[in-house]
Amino acid sequence: MTFTDKRKRSREPAIEPDLLDQGIAQLKMEIQILSDWLRNLDNSEAEQQISYKDMLQSRKEMLRALELQKAELTPPSKQAPTAKI
Repeated sequence: MTFTDKRKRSREPAIEPDLLDQGIAQLKMEIQILSDWLRNLDNSEAEQQISYKDMLQSRKEMLRALELQKAELTPPSKQAPTAKI
């Protein structure tokens, strides 16, 4: 690959839409599970609450990133509205 070819290629990796959909579905499931766990913890489990809240926040950030990537790949006429979390 020549230097000119390297400059012309996209800097963003190509991501398969099906893989994005799978990642989004997986993260939504994990977010639901973590939310359920947090609701079922009592106040004596403060350390676990902190850990679960951190994990939940991380999953939500990853979900937003994947949804943004999917939106960039999908033409505006075919985009579905995204759910608020």
